[in-house]
Amino acid sequence: MLIKRILTGIIGGALTIFIIYEGNWLFFIMMTLLALVGWYEYGNLVRKLKANISDRVGAVWIICFLSAYWFGSMKLMMLFAVGMMLWLLLQTVLWHTKVKPSDSAYTVYGLLYITGGFWAMLALRSGLIASSMIDNLTNVMLEPARFLLFLLIFSTWASDTFAFAVGKFMGKTKLCPAISPGKTTEGAIGGFVGTIITALIFSLIFQFSLLHALAIGIIVAIAAPLGDLVESILKRTCNVKDSGTLIPGHGGVLDRFDSLLFAAPAVYVYLALIS
Repeated sequence: MLIKRILTGIIGGALTIFIIYEGNWLFFIMMTLLALVGWYEYGNLVRKLKANISDRVGAVWIICFLSAYWFGSMKLMMLFAVGMMLWLLLQTVLWHTKVKPSDSAYTVYGLLYITGGFWAMLALRSGLIASSMIDNLTNVMLEPARFLLFLLIFSTWASDTFAFAVGKFMGKTKLCPAISPGKTTEGAIGGFVGTIITALIFSLIFQFSLLHALAIGIIVAIAAPLGDLVESILKRTCNVKDSGTLIPGHGGVLDRFDSLLFAAPAVYVYLALIS
């Protein structure tokens, strides 16, 4: 299992780096496909709670929403957002014998959780944020949009890796046994410190502002483990070990991207505020 996990991580990591570097349509397609698989996994989870979510409508909405952003239409994004909200409310009236308000709530939860994270990564790679804060990226030795997304990815990977390593070899105090029994306080501290150090070293190598790197490192160090815990409580509530089986040794898309689904929007908001 460990060898399979390591091999999958290496292959998946290399493929991810290549696709992020290339960007353009390749990255858009990857984000959309991952969001759709994540939505499918989420549907399988909440159906164990007898939730009747709008599977097909949600999938179509994810494609339309991300496509609207990709083609640069804020009006279409607003239209899809409001349209989905109205649909989820009205279906509890039109099909009140089959669809409960709690079903619509589960749908909203899943769409916000999954689409928000993958949209944020798409937004970071699109270059709009990078172009609006060009003064801070003038000296960066990498195309700005690539750099920002790589900074996010490597910092998040560092959070997971350091937390796992420190927790395995030094962990004694359980962090939140009721939600995730394997996590320890020592591991959380190791992940926090390791994330910040990684963000600073990465930024130092590519000549990015160390002040902003420190801020991003702290944001990721907080947001990434919270994203992990959110998925953990979801799986525990649904009484499952993994969200899926797509990635050998790692589980499903939600298992692998849970930290990024929280860290990406948090970093995007920070960059938007300082741009």
